[in-house]
Amino acid sequence: MKSKLLLTIVSSTLFFSLMGTIEAESIQTKNETSTDFKNTMVLSLDSSVALINGQKESAVKPIVKDGRTLVPLRLISEGFGAVVDFNTKSQSIRIQYSNKTILMKIKNKNITIDGKTVVMDVPANIYNGSTYIPLRYIGEALNKKVVYQKSTETQPYRLIIIRDVNTSTIEESKLIRVYGLTYEGKNVIYSDKYLVVTKENNKLRVSNDFYTFNDFSYHVTNDDKNSVHLGDIWFKTEKSDFYLNYDYNTTQKFILYQVNGESISRVATENVPIKSVKTYLSNVYYLTQYQRGLQDADQTTNLKYATHNNGQWSSDYLGKPGFYYGFDTLGKVYDWTIDKDGISTFGYQRAGNLSSDEREKTFGQYKIKLSGHQHELL
Repeated sequence: MKSKLLLTIVSSTLFFSLMGTIEAESIQTKNETSTDFKNTMVLSLDSSVALINGQKESAVKPIVKDGRTLVPLRLISEGFGAVVDFNTKSQSIRIQYSNKTILMKIKNKNITIDGKTVVMDVPANIYNGSTYIPLRYIGEALNKKVVYQKSTETQPYRLIIIRDVNTSTIEESKLIRVYGLTYEGKNVIYSDKYLVVTKENNKLRVSNDFYTFNDFSYHVTNDDKNSVHLGDIWFKTEKSDFYLNYDYNTTQKFILYQVNGESISRVATENVPIKSVKTYLSNVYYLTQYQRGLQDADQTTNLKYATHNNGQWSSDYLGKPGFYYGFDTLGKVYDWTIDKDGISTFGYQRAGNLSSDEREKTFGQYKIKLSGHQHELL
């Protein structure tokens, strides 16, 4: 289930002389880090490791010349999907990015963007077989935001973050810590903006704060009268294990993961607790707990299913909008079964301006279709 988003590497002598070889290695087993890191590049002045769209690349390290930060031209350009053409005879470079055309020459301070020429502080030049350009100018040419992070006691390296102007401020998120973990030589199995899983001594370890790690393996969570577990809960089905994480400190989201050994994927993200998980055929079905203040409660239900297509999970609700399945008015949990004809469980209409008598008349055992928004009172 591994998913790799790799830079397109054209193995010709010309390209290698311009940039050097790039070797790619996935830092996670699913698309979520690539999704959370989409259109983002993280480099370090202290390392040749780069993160490009969430993938770790053994790339060419940025350098500092005459007080200016220079970055490998082809790595930056192709990392954002641009096409680079280098003319060895004229020592000229042409970059095509979206509908933009960027022109420059080696040892020349001019950079031309769609016919408009700007004089750079430092010219593009070749160092150790790779072409470098001042970061500021290639960032502006590609319409990217450039953020510098200084080294600190907890971050002993200097980072350069290059991202789309309109994307989220990834430099303030825990995702940057993923770079630190790879820089420190950790074997990152999976990561997204909610948690990170590493492998140490043949055991998986998980962290929500990206610093403190615990064992990541199936275990039974027992609630007592004095404690309620909203996260760190495992569900076991016939097909695989599922892990429920609760992002308490930031989003207050409940995130469901499917865990098959070292293959981990983010199945669903909910605003309310997930209380039960089952699998049938290739889909995942789960019940959420109703909470007051739930938005659009009359337009959805607490019974959801998730399906996996093209490397991504997508989910939708099942049953008749406004209904609440698997629980009674006091929160008692009812069993629910799945077969080819649908899902059978207790249910009633909870949302809407119903009197107690009207709501009670909707109590019953329902058969909910496996797709669509229909049910039948048994």
